Amino acid sequence: MTVRPAEGSDTGADARRALASASRPRAHGPGPAPDQLRRAYLELLKLALCDLTGRTTISVGRGEDGVVASREIADDQLGLRVLGMDWPLQGLTMIGLERLSDLQQCVESVLADRIAGDLIEVGVWRGGAAIMVRATLDSLGADDRTMWVADSFRGFPAAGGSDDRWEQIDYLSVPSDEVRASFQRLGLERGVRFLEGFFADTLPGLQQQRWALIRLDGDTYESTRTALDALYPQLSVGGYLIVDDYGALRECRAAVDEFRAAHRIAEPLEQVDWTCIRWRREDERFESEEDREPPPAVSEPPPAPRPPSIRQPDRHIRSFREVSLEQQLESLRAALQERDAELAGVRARGLSRLRERVRRELGGGGKS
Repeated sequence: MTVRPAEGSDTGADARRALASASRPRAHGPGPAPDQLRRAYLELLKLALCDLTGRTTISVGRGEDGVVASREIADDQLGLRVLGMDWPLQGLTMIGLERLSDLQQCVESVLADRIAGDLIEVGVWRGGAAIMVRATLDSLGADDRTMWVADSFRGFPAAGGSDDRWEQIDYLSVPSDEVRASFQRLGLERGVRFLEGFFADTLPGLQQQRWALIRLDGDTYESTRTALDALYPQLSVGGYLIVDDYGALRECRAAVDEFRAAHRIAEPLEQVDWTCIRWRREDERFESEEDREPPPAVSEPPPAPRPPSIRQPDRHIRSFREVSLEQQLESLRAALQERDAELAGVRARGLSRLRERVRRELGGGGKS
């Protein structure tokens, strides 16, 4: 998942420079040669996955008040989608065209170099990036490779100590049946394995697998570090480790930096775009943390994880215009309640005066 870069940060400056020079979304037309047809198919697929086949598209965002709503973007604003800087309402991926193209090249590279292993994405949302991997594999006849799709398919686990509260954004929760249906709709359901559940429960069970490519899009520190610990030891030499939100999310970057330092991983980081990085494994040796001096004992046990929310999701995304109208309606309702209260007070005072007058008149009649 991608979030907009913070203003004033180095990542924000990189993002603004990239946005200023973002290319227009466009695919090459088909030609008669097989390579030309393959290129045209994959480029058209990337446009479709990003919902960029039309002149306009709908972008989802979260305002400063935390409200998630949508708006239409067009023309120069489409650069946001090209660079993966917004959330699409209808598209199947948030990562944009540039990261999809780099992912395609990584898949082609491990196939050309005959790097052993399957491919896995950890944190898939609607499955667009994994669909791109499977399509690239199929276009090159790599039927022997499996694309693993790992996600909770229930959004984020509840986590304390964060103001973001991603688990409260139902838009980010996509059921596995919906992701499976997208693979099927595009004719890419073969050679795909789903791994459903929170990463701490599912990824440690993959220690016997061999990987040619690992793509991490878990966003949080815990998810990123869990995936690295469970999967990286089985990454083949020559395989790629891709991290989607290294630049955009500080906690993701911390997990990667700490893991690389703990295991003395020296391969250089390569910047894909304003937020995504990758490196290609060169050293087969992997220094485990058990081989190093153990850290000081912890005086208190870590807090127990909070159970996942069982709140039923509401995945309808309102437009910013609808949100504005709802806010105006709430203001009118509040004003109407105040007027009703004032009117009730006026009526109560008038009725009180009438009762007092009747009592006086009845009292006076009694004396006569």
